[in-house]
Amino acid sequence: MRHSFLFDPNKNSLFYLALFLALAAAGLTAYHSLSGHYSIVGSVASFLGLFVAFQSWKAADEASRKTDEALTQMHNLAAETRQLVQSSNAVEAQIQSAVVTISDATRELYKGFEPIMTEIGNFLEAAAGSDFLAVLTDSATIGKFYAEHHQPPFNQREMLGLTTRIHDQLVARARDTHEFYLATLAAEEAPANFPPPREQNPLFHSFVQGIWQRFNPNVPLEASSWDKHRLQHQAALREIQAAFTETADLHQLQLEVGLSPLQFVPVLPLQLFLRFDAKAKEPFRALVVFLGQYNLDRVADARGMQSADPELVRSFISMFESLSSLDDQASYQQLRQQCPL
Repeated sequence: MRHSFLFDPNKNSLFYLALFLALAAAGLTAYHSLSGHYSIVGSVASFLGLFVAFQSWKAADEASRKTDEALTQMHNLAAETRQLVQSSNAVEAQIQSAVVTISDATRELYKGFEPIMTEIGNFLEAAAGSDFLAVLTDSATIGKFYAEHHQPPFNQREMLGLTTRIHDQLVARARDTHEFYLATLAAEEAPANFPPPREQNPLFHSFVQGIWQRFNPNVPLEASSWDKHRLQHQAALREIQAAFTETADLHQLQLEVGLSPLQFVPVLPLQLFLRFDAKAKEPFRALVVFLGQYNLDRVADARGMQSADPELVRSFISMFESLSSLDDQASYQQLRQQCPL
């Protein structure tokens, strides 16, 4: 709000000082003309009183102006925050819609937990000695939590065979693939509380808890069940890291630029198994499992697809790079310039 000159103490202080002196001089002249007596003490006291009142007015106006500025900044910040939230929600909705749409279009491919787990094992086995292998999944113990807590219960002997095969193949690929990445949802090494903090434990909040609630809607997930899966996940990560390190000569380019085989993602819209091998008959191959945090309501009806189309596989590789933030790392960009896919 803009004040007029007479009501803006930042602009009119000299004007009011001159006006006061003029009035004092006029009063003094009139007083002498009437043979009165002039008191210097009274004049000084009057001037000081007016000065104090004027400064109080000026301070109050300054405080009011700063309050208005602060309120304006708060309104602007609130508007920006709303825009960010709306933008984030829009992106999440687009991802969720894309996952559901693509999943609906793949009804005739792989459907159900056992067929998909079998294909994951086959895919990893066929990727032996590849130039590039990238895996995006919920945890390093692929399928294990789902298999153990599915309702009605699976045949645990058969499920153990499937999950063990996948684990063994994943460790083997960490050894013999020239460039290897496993991206999973993060989990704290030793969380102090249960439930664990959301920001440091997306594996719990974005996947494990949702899987549990899908099969056990009336039973809360206990800390012991979470700890068991978390410890299995972390043990598998250590085993994969050790296998990768054992054959450092095979991963020379990846190690030279300082890229770890283990990456962590904050979200899991779907699961990806991506391979590039220049020596293979089909250099590009992708296995996509349409099960992630946005469609856990379809966990019992999971679907998957495979593709050897180079452009489609490259698109999924770009998605992997973005979700794992590899594309933001200068070392990864350097490696891609040396070894383009």
